Amino acid sequence: MPPTTAELIGEQDLGALIAHRDISLSGRVAPQYVARHELRTALIGRASDERVDEVVLVADELIGNAVEHSKGPDSLSLDIYERGAAVGVADLSNDPDALSSAAGCAIESTDGPVDYEKLPEGGRGLFLVGLLSTAWSVYPAENGKLVMAVFVLVGGDD
Repeated sequence: MPPTTAELIGEQDLGALIAHRDISLSGRVAPQYVARHELRTALIGRASDERVDEVVLVADELIGNAVEHSKGPDSLSLDIYERGAAVGVADLSNDPDALSSAAGCAIESTDGPVDYEKLPEGGRGLFLVGLLSTAWSVYPAENGKLVMAVFVLVGGDD
């Protein structure tokens, strides 16, 4: 069973929860635009511009996956902690094959350079999620599944 959000956050010692936002993406024509705007607004001044860009890119990938491989994104959740953030994208697909496929697509980086040409075309987005986030997981949610990415924003990882 993949780690829960609480377990992912606990492993990273992000500090106390400062703020929480739930953003509905259901039925939005441009869910990625809404997510980018909300994330940038919420994270401004909490991390370097480069690190905020990485959080936004990961959210873009997760929402894009929900658009392409499910009935679409339902919501975006953002938890801001003293030293980090957790971004979750819930979608409306509870397809168990999608859960196992997503969990299996995490491509571990090696000590050497990654040959992007050898990555499966369908798994490149999740490769970026794994590379840019501190940790990530996918698990069943009430009406579908939740993909959660955790980021250390200050300290040794920024």
